[in-house]
Order: sequence, then C-alpha cells, then structure tokens
Amino acid sequence: MSREAVWTITAVVGIAIASLVVYLVVQSGAKFVCIPDSPTQKVQYEKTIAAVDSIVDLGIKLSTTLVGLGAALLLGLKSGFAVALPLRMVVLLATICFAQSALYALWWRLGIAELWFNECLNLVVHSRLQYRYLAHFYTFIAGLASIGLLVLISVFTVPKKAQGGDFS
Repeated sequence: MSREAVWTITAVVGIAIASLVVYLVVQSGAKFVCIPDSPTQKVQYEKTIAAVDSIVDLGIKLSTTLVGLGAALLLGLKSGFAVALPLRMVVLLATICFAQSALYALWWRLGIAELWFNECLNLVVHSRLQYRYLAHFYTFIAGLASIGLLVLISVFTVPKKAQGGDFS
C-alpha cells in the first residue's frame, strides 16, 4: 500500500473516531422535565432563543455552503486543479467539521421546537440543548481553523512549475 493511501486511511479513521466521540457526548444529554414558564420568563426566553437561533441559522448556511465547496475540491470538479495530499486531508477535515456543525445546529433547532411545542422555554439552558449548541459552535470553529490551516499550507507550498527551475 502506498504511503499516500496509509495517510489517507489514517486521517479518515482519526476523523471518524473524533466525530463519533463528539456525537456520543452530544447524544448523552439527560432527559428533562418540563416546568411551565411564568409570563415574564417566557418573554425573556423568547428573546434569548430568537437571538441564538439567528446565530445558528447563519452557521447552518455557512456550513452547508462550505461543505459543498469542500466536496467539490475533494471530487476535483475543476479540471486541471490538482490538490496535494496534505491539502486534501485538511479539506476533508474542514468538510467533515462543517457537516457536523450543520447536523448539531439542526439537532439544536429540533430541541428548541420541542420546547416551543411543550411550552417550556426555560429548558433552553438544559445540558441536553447546551451540548448540541456547543457541538455546533466548536465544530464550526474547528472547520474555520482547518480552513486557516489550509491557507497556511497553501502559502508555504511551492507550486510544481516553480520547483523545476524552468521559468519560461
């Protein structure tokens, strides 16, 4: 097996294990019991949820866009654009991070919908929903960090044409 294949398999397995750990932590949130909101609390929670939901909405839009871009790069949809192995690994990592970010954001929104349905908005601070939101936020930040790493690798990688000394 080639060295490139070993690195690819190792990276994919490592990313899959990290993704599974995050998923299990998010999924393990405790069940909660509904305590009806007082009218003053309800207004406060509605405003808080609306503010956080707008942030999550933006995260979902950015994540899905960047997943599409990452998938296009990995599939090589632009002809003549070859991506070296380290760059492919970083693009793969960023794509997986953004896909997970969108998943956890949607999962958080599902929990919020459940709170609205049960009229228990005070449970927005419950660990079950907090894990979902934090998983969305941190996987999004990890995706952004991966893109930053991609840029750094790209800056310090010498193009193939310049390596041979032929500048004509």
